[in-house]
Amino acid sequence: MSTRLRYFLLFMIVMVATTAFGDPTIVNANFGAVLIVCGNGYAYQGTDGCGAGPEQDFNSTPGFGWTLSNPTLGEGQSGLTGPGTSFQPPSFTGLPFTQAVFLQGGGAGGDGRNGFVSQEIGGFLAGNYTLSFYLGSRYSSGQYDGNQTVEALIDGNVFGTWALTSYTPFTLETAPFTIDTDGTHTLEFMGINYGDHTAFLSGVSITPGGTTPEPSSLVLLATGLLGGFAKWYRRK
Repeated sequence: MSTRLRYFLLFMIVMVATTAFGDPTIVNANFGAVLIVCGNGYAYQGTDGCGAGPEQDFNSTPGFGWTLSNPTLGEGQSGLTGPGTSFQPPSFTGLPFTQAVFLQGGGAGGDGRNGFVSQEIGGFLAGNYTLSFYLGSRYSSGQYDGNQTVEALIDGNVFGTWALTSYTPFTLETAPFTIDTDGTHTLEFMGINYGDHTAFLSGVSITPGGTTPEPSSLVLLATGLLGGFAKWYRRK
């Protein structure tokens, strides 16, 4: 087999391995691209500043990537926290992030809709995927606790539910889901228990999975085909 033909076949192997599955890219997966400017280390989504709430307009900051619920629009409460704040998140020690989003139910501020965070994510191809993220609850009990239930949704359809109780440490959670069409799809997390019940999450990722062939399998298949073609070519 000629060198030119060999390189062409190797090129085709690479093309098969890199285009047979989607590569969705999450912006600001660890919620650290925009720093919390309030001195107490946490802030709700809002525009009234650190003295009220406190609040910070994460949604309008370039590079943030996500959309947080906004109580002024009749939505539930959400925002960001760092470690060791009075918001009482789980320990961040040893984890691959230094900020996390928090979700509260819509009743926390008299609002009609639950707290959520969402992002439109491009790069999907139709197929099976796995969502991974770290999830924990507030380290407090009583009126302000961590008894929150979190749903994960794709394009408004729930594909994962986690019921938390207070004092739940950050735990790596996974959930499979299926995309039916190529292109951009909306990932959303929502805290569905009304009231001042708080969950925290960060370190979000999406990888191909399920019945979609893995990259290594595709490369092995293509390599086998290349070997078979080479034997056939030599016999000629």
